[in-house]
Amino acid sequence: MKYSRLLLNTFLILCIVSLPMMIHAKKAEFKITKEEGPVEIEAEHLLYDRETQFYEAHGQVKVFRGNFSLRADHAQLNMVTKEMAAWGNVLLREGEDVVECGRLEVNLDTQLGKMEQAKLFLKDQNFHITGREAEKLGENRYRVRKGSFTTCDAERPPWKFTVKELEVDLEGYGIAKGPLFYLENVPVLYFPYGLFPIKRERQTGLLRPEVGYSSKYGPEVKTAFYWAITKDMDATLYGERLGDHRGRGFKEGLEYRYAFTKETQGQANFYFIDDQVYGKNRYALFLQHQQKFPYDVYLKADMNYVSDRFYSQDFDDDLPDKAKIESWSLKQLRSVLFGGKNWDKFSFIVAGEYFNDLTQEKNDETVQKLPRVSFYAHPQSLFKTPFFFDLSTTYTNFWRLEGKDTHRWDLLPRLSYPMRLFDVFKLESSVGLRETLYRPYHDPASESKPVKSREIFDANIELSTEFYRVYEGPLLSKISDLVKVAKWMHTIEPMIGYSYNPRVNQEDLPIFDPIDRIPFTNLITYGITQRLVGKPEKGGVTSGPYEYMKLRIFQGYSLGDPIMTDPKGKPKHFSNIQAQMWWNFNPYLSAHWDTEFNPYRGNFDLFNALIRAKDRRNDALWIEYRFNRDNIHALNLHTRIKTIDPLYLYGGIRYNILDRWRVENIYGAEYKAQCWSLGILIEDKNRSPDGTQEKELKFQVYFNLLGIGSVGHKPLLMNF
Repeated sequence: MKYSRLLLNTFLILCIVSLPMMIHAKKAEFKITKEEGPVEIEAEHLLYDRETQFYEAHGQVKVFRGNFSLRADHAQLNMVTKEMAAWGNVLLREGEDVVECGRLEVNLDTQLGKMEQAKLFLKDQNFHITGREAEKLGENRYRVRKGSFTTCDAERPPWKFTVKELEVDLEGYGIAKGPLFYLENVPVLYFPYGLFPIKRERQTGLLRPEVGYSSKYGPEVKTAFYWAITKDMDATLYGERLGDHRGRGFKEGLEYRYAFTKETQGQANFYFIDDQVYGKNRYALFLQHQQKFPYDVYLKADMNYVSDRFYSQDFDDDLPDKAKIESWSLKQLRSVLFGGKNWDKFSFIVAGEYFNDLTQEKNDETVQKLPRVSFYAHPQSLFKTPFFFDLSTTYTNFWRLEGKDTHRWDLLPRLSYPMRLFDVFKLESSVGLRETLYRPYHDPASESKPVKSREIFDANIELSTEFYRVYEGPLLSKISDLVKVAKWMHTIEPMIGYSYNPRVNQEDLPIFDPIDRIPFTNLITYGITQRLVGKPEKGGVTSGPYEYMKLRIFQGYSLGDPIMTDPKGKPKHFSNIQAQMWWNFNPYLSAHWDTEFNPYRGNFDLFNALIRAKDRRNDALWIEYRFNRDNIHALNLHTRIKTIDPLYLYGGIRYNILDRWRVENIYGAEYKAQCWSLGILIEDKNRSPDGTQEKELKFQVYFNLLGIGSVGHKPLLMNF
């Protein structure tokens, strides 16, 4: 709440009307004509001189209007000169903003005045400002002499600035002359001038620098300039020195953000460095965009491009979160641009996908999907009969700089018949015919037979049912109290299904994705799904029942070709037992895991798990385990522990179990008090077996004063 409004309202309240006679009273109540509500003034003695138009109030003076109040021992108002004075324990409140002073003098017309022994508390910024003298220079502007300011609430603040003079603009900045920084009562640092923000809205200016150190390249310093272009767009320009004369050099960056409407918004990031270590120019471009056009046509983009395959290792902080995960796990970056339109029964999508293979020196042979055009007819009644019809049709152009390119058309119409048996079982059956056409180009060998085709019959049937039971919240009291749930419903959904695809010769067809090789299928599948659904309490979530847990287990048995062979080479017809589980007890616990258990080997072929846990003390644990028998075995762990009340410790490890390689250790600490914080992050990177990642030790420090600013920022690795 702006202090100037608070003070002005006080003055207006004290000069509302001129009474036609001398008043001796303890209480007076008036009606405001501009819908401002009633005003109540109380005092032990309240006087008015009609001849001089002079008000005078003494003894426990109180003025109330809504959430506004003024208290003082004495107050005077001259309606001719518009001069007002209040003295003796003056206290003004509006909401949670407070001004205290020994004496207040102000002119209502010019809004100029002064205060003695003033204390200001601005709730929005949590500023505590004191001064021996304070002047009101006009609307929203004040000057304080021989004062101090801090954002700490304690009587003895952990830090403060003392100033010779402080000029405050409530719509912009505070400018301090001769600020002296104190830790407790010990002077630490002197500045000739100081500048700090008062207004909470975005403002153009320099951001605080970030500092760090690398054992390979030496000190690192990052500065930035923030540009508030308009209310719906802004940008940040970065300049970063990576190391001393032995380091990588100077790195520039640009982050541009926009939000023209709720449906049209995005962000573009560009980074560039003339890398002295790598020996060439390196750059990266990332773009996220979404837009809605007339007639409900939409466009979305997620573009991720780097100049070389090692950029994501050397500058992983530049990458968006999703792209960073793909670069770590899949060793690729994917860019996609797509748009289309949805109707009640149909959807049309045009997309382009570009893959950057980080395992290859050149990306020329990587297959791209440029473009991919799809049309879908969602399940819908066929001529008002019990039968339903749906259609999936897709055209894809598989293109690359070097190698054979191919057009592919894939068409799958399907007819289905859903029904219920005895009002207990749900039976769904469908038949379809898949037609796939290929036309290679840029391939001399394909000229004799330019078009290839494949037809596959597809049939499915599934029988399922559902059992459920409802539990009152107190039966699961610990969980119910944690997530504010009144009732629970546990469901069990068994199912059995059958799928059939005939044997078709596909050896002469190209291979780009799983659609190109549909195996002979004569398969029975069976499984069970369990759900735990909670109904929130009245004071909790209002969006209705919420699925807190889901477990799905299923397996298949082939009546045709064997699915696999056992360790002795014998054919086996049972598939792996597959399981998936989700926990969503947010914000305290969430988890997801999926696994495949090989019944013949007696071990797992695949196991992926991600667990996030947090308690009410704000301790946190993040665990990711990834295992694929063929090529992946890794463990990533991050933790945050609250020790004494303001001190947090951080730790993490990324470990490649397959190669017995400790990729990285992370250590950190943060002291987070009410009005300041100090943190340090240490990244200990180990040399990779193939030498693509060298050993490096990096330090990063950040320091923040609440409401004033910071040096550096909290690293992403400590935000989980």
